[in-house]
This record gives sequence, structure tokens and C-alpha cells, in this order.
Amino acid sequence: MLFKVSTTSQDSSTANFVFGDSLVDVGNNNYIPTLTRANYAPFGIDFGKPTGRFTNGRTIVDIIEGEELAMGYTPPYLAPTTVGPVILKGVNYASGGSGILNLTGKIFGGRINLDAQLDNFENTRQDIISSIGVTAAVDLLRRGLFSVTIGSNDFINNYLTPGVTIAEQKLTTPQVFVNTMISRFRMQLTVMNNNVIIFLPYSSIANHKFVFDKYIRKIK
Repeated sequence: MLFKVSTTSQDSSTANFVFGDSLVDVGNNNYIPTLTRANYAPFGIDFGKPTGRFTNGRTIVDIIEGEELAMGYTPPYLAPTTVGPVILKGVNYASGGSGILNLTGKIFGGRINLDAQLDNFENTRQDIISSIGVTAAVDLLRRGLFSVTIGSNDFINNYLTPGVTIAEQKLTTPQVFVNTMISRFRMQLTVMNNNVIIFLPYSSIANHKFVFDKYIRKIK
């Protein structure tokens, strides 16, 4: 499913900025010490080679924004080649194992949670300003497309992690945890441009429903 919050008309010159977890990570985790990497076979088998994408081929962003909107594949922020004119077309900040909350995914070691992704975006914004000036940068970002795909790990690899968050589950009710996520996510979205697309793939929605039906209701 795709929820389009607010966008201006898009064209091939529009910059694409991607935030999220393993569903849209295109290789950032290749450059950090982490247990969540996808730079080996059979990942990428339909892409021609492993790239760091946690899939056999393209991600949802590759398909919708890269091909349907003719914007091309957005490069990972941490790749050494994502510099100079490249960033004017957009950057992918997503990281496998990441979440809305900063403690999410700690069992994997390294990961770039959404707050850190937004810090990286701020670095990109400053680089864009240095490259083309304030006026042009403001226009580029105003016309830019921002996508966010995140949230599953906050349940699966945080609140519901077996043996790791038992104490938190006793101290924090499911509703309080969800409200904390929503509040944090709302603040995070305010630092982005108005042009935001939130991707909720069917598998993610199904997992959330399964988690709530099987576990959270039982905890209550």
C-alpha cells in the first residue's frame, strides 16, 4: 500500500530522498559494523549481484520512484561515490535493522536509526547549499520527493525481542509504547520537506496485524 501525503508534480530532475529500514536499504549497512548485511549471495540474484539490498532484486523504492517515475536508483549515503553532483539527484539513508526509536535494533550492533538518518540528511542539505547556493537548494528540496519506510523493527527487534525487553514490557504497556512511537515519528517527519510518501508494504502491514493479534493483545 502507498499513502501519498503531499507532492508536487515530479519529473526526472526531481531529487529523491529515501529513509527507512531493510525494506529500502540499498547498501548503507555495507559500510558499518553490523550483523544485518546483504552484500552476499543469494541477495541480489535478480539484480545481477549483491548490492546491500535485502532482496533478490529491486526494492519498492527502486520500482516506484526509480522506474515508474523515471528518477533512477538513489545511491546509499555512506557510499564513497555519493558526493558532488550525485547528491543533487537524491540520497538513500535507509539502514537494515533500524527503527523510529533509537534503541531499536541494538541486538544487531550497528544500524542507522531514523534520528541518525535525519542527521545525515542535514549533512546532505548543507552540501547541496554549498554546491548550488541557498536559493537553488531551497527550490531543489521543495520539489524533492521524500519517502519513509520504517516501523516494523520497533516491534520485532525492540519491544517484542525475546529475552531482551522483558523488563520494558512489564514497565511499558503496549499502548504507551505505540504512542511513544507515534509521537517520535511525528517529530521526525516535521524536519522533512512537505513532499512525503510513506510506504507500507503489504508484508509490513500483515506483520503488524499479526504482532498485535498474537502478542500485544495477549500482553494486555
